[in-house]
Amino acid sequence: MLTADEGTNTLIATGDARRLAQLEQLIGQLDVRQPQVMIEAMVVSLTEGQTLDLGVELEKLQINGETLITLSSLFGLGAPGMAGALEGMALPGAGAGGAGFTGVALNPGDFQTLVRALETINEGRSLNIPRVLVNNNQQATLDSVLQAPFLSTNASNTIATTSFGGTQDAGTTITVTPQIAAGDHLILEYSVSVSTFVGESSNPGLPPPRQQNNLQSIVTIPDGYTIVVGGMEIESSAEAISQIPLLGDIPLIGELFKNRSRSTTRSRFYVFIRANVLRHDGFEDLKYLSDRDVLAADVDDGWPVVKPRVIH
Repeated sequence: MLTADEGTNTLIATGDARRLAQLEQLIGQLDVRQPQVMIEAMVVSLTEGQTLDLGVELEKLQINGETLITLSSLFGLGAPGMAGALEGMALPGAGAGGAGFTGVALNPGDFQTLVRALETINEGRSLNIPRVLVNNNQQATLDSVLQAPFLSTNASNTIATTSFGGTQDAGTTITVTPQIAAGDHLILEYSVSVSTFVGESSNPGLPPPRQQNNLQSIVTIPDGYTIVVGGMEIESSAEAISQIPLLGDIPLIGELFKNRSRSTTRSRFYVFIRANVLRHDGFEDLKYLSDRDVLAADVDDGWPVVKPRVIH
């Protein structure tokens, strides 16, 4: 007969000696603390971007008596209006903020020419290293998500109201379920989801476009080793040309009536997952890892500091 005492977490068994001996042996095999697994994930994001703007603006001013005639090919590179430049003697291109290579040719009362070339190169690196402790055969989740809000418009016959419509999530989600096998091996069932915003929203009431990549697998690795989930790459390029009709199609000369803009972006994601088995009965391995992190973070753990004292 078995009786359980929940208050003291005790199992009381009553029976003959042979059965009690078998029960004691069975409980000794079942009541064993399972090792824990420390899951470390390193998420590396590499971004590269390059933009190139090249354009020429022409403007001619013709004065015929009291008539002022202006012919221009403007693409937003400089400050338009020859008349204002003549009155204040402000050079064209001042509105561009002096960015990039800018050249100005100005003949007051006749014409002006503005040439601007600007190239921008961006390189970025983002590193995220979360860590979580999980029991054997239990699931661990590592989640790093960016939320982008969008609006919701409620239109009626009298008035339209705008309110918070929700959020669109993008980021990295990793789930790992470890299983400790014989010979210090680990069976890892993992899933990696990487999503990112790929542009601006076309409407305030709509969330921005998002691209998502999912990977999942089951692998067997030795204790303390790392698996690499990499090669997830997103590359986009765009080219825009603004030109004066017909004039921009003329070979060579047509470049004087054009504005070119090119952009290229490239993003790469790498995920490294490492699993370490913590087997020590007294949690000494866990204490060591905790003390090391507390020391690295320079945080007071609350324990009193024992210092030697000399008594004469």
